[in-house]
Amino acid sequence: MNNAKRFLKSSALYFAGNVLTKVISFFLLPLYTSRIATGDMGYYDTSVSYLNILIPVICMEIWSGIMRYIYDYDDLRGKYKAVFNGMVIFGGSVVLYLALFVALGLVADIRCLLFIFFYGLFTMLQNIYSYVARGLGYNTVFAVSGIIGSLVNSLSNIVMILGFGMTLNSLYLAMIIGLAVQVVIMESRIHLLKNLSVKLYDSAIVKSMIRFSLPLCLNSASYWFLSGYNRVGISNVLGYEANGLYSVAGKFTYALTLVSICFNMAWQELVFSKGNETDKSEFYTTASNYYIKFLAVGTILFLPLIQLVFPVMIAEAYQDAYPTIPLYILATAVSIFSTFQGNIFSAEKQTGTIFVSTLIAAVVNVALFHLLAGSLGLQAANIALLAGFAVNVIIRMILLRKTARIHIDYPFLIGALILFGVACFVYFTRSTLWNILFALAVMALCIYLFRDLLGAAWHAVQSKLHRTDA
Repeated sequence: MNNAKRFLKSSALYFAGNVLTKVISFFLLPLYTSRIATGDMGYYDTSVSYLNILIPVICMEIWSGIMRYIYDYDDLRGKYKAVFNGMVIFGGSVVLYLALFVALGLVADIRCLLFIFFYGLFTMLQNIYSYVARGLGYNTVFAVSGIIGSLVNSLSNIVMILGFGMTLNSLYLAMIIGLAVQVVIMESRIHLLKNLSVKLYDSAIVKSMIRFSLPLCLNSASYWFLSGYNRVGISNVLGYEANGLYSVAGKFTYALTLVSICFNMAWQELVFSKGNETDKSEFYTTASNYYIKFLAVGTILFLPLIQLVFPVMIAEAYQDAYPTIPLYILATAVSIFSTFQGNIFSAEKQTGTIFVSTLIAAVVNVALFHLLAGSLGLQAANIALLAGFAVNVIIRMILLRKTARIHIDYPFLIGALILFGVACFVYFTRSTLWNILFALAVMALCIYLFRDLLGAAWHAVQSKLHRTDA
């Protein structure tokens, strides 16, 4: 129960820091879709997709390594030793990143290149500070900085689009400002720069971190071909306008991703802290099955909610995104669970396994997309994405069953897929009223599924009230 309390407490903090504030960004969709052309939205989305592969690869996703190695120490000096040696690697990555953009500026005429450069740079810094803050236990600081940064981002977009008539550039600039604010807030509390010292340098730790992070770097490249390549493929094969539609559909799936991020961050901390323990089979099995239940119910509930808000939120030019959402959401749900599995392998320092499974899945995604794009259009991206992540999950499930003896509740999984099919039927063929009734029925099922957790929470509250009265 202590694990559950810790997990739920961390999840609540990350919910405040990630989801509540980004709801504001979601409700800016009417502004974006009415003021920004589909082609510009597609270009922005494609450029961010390129950054999503470049940044983890060039940085070797060292922030994950830093956080994992922080948990190898109990004292603060040891933790900052892990941070400093990770920052040595990060410093080399920043130099390489700068050199790459200087070269691009000299040899190519890339639209918004300077904005893209600073977008990537502050994303790198935000990743470093976020993982250090979480590793050192400053979860509240991380959450508060996320709230303020997101508010600044959203307000900046409103001012620049409505007040100054900016369109594409505002998307980059507002994000840069929001990320910079978040970094400054975290630095003011954790004093990262003040606690770094060359006396903490240890070549053995640097080499060990590189061995840990290099497979994650290769995994990030593979993961981009699994999750981000389709956006570039759509732009090249179907055009920026089509990617603009796909980007808007992705905003709805992003809502599901945001909720999952809260749980994944809390899970990552919990599982990393148990990385040096021995028998974790029962812990992993229980956590995996609960996570599948949460994810399945959330995914199914999203469809009737989207059916309700889509006509209100999205301008006419983007209405063709509506049919692509259900498959996109299912693929996103499968990808979320693959990340959950990946954290288990990271805790066990088996990062090579993560890379191999992702590489195989990426090949499936890219091959299927190009095979189907000509005949199925945007849906080809969803089918390829779903197939790729399904392969990824299956490979990891087989390996986890062998190495960690994890057992999945397959009857529930099959039932959830059938219920998702029913949700799609209601989404495409029935009225808003039917979708609301369906959502209420799923919520009732949710209460039944989690009756044990809800009962335990209720008893805990009652006990606390009794102690207070006494």
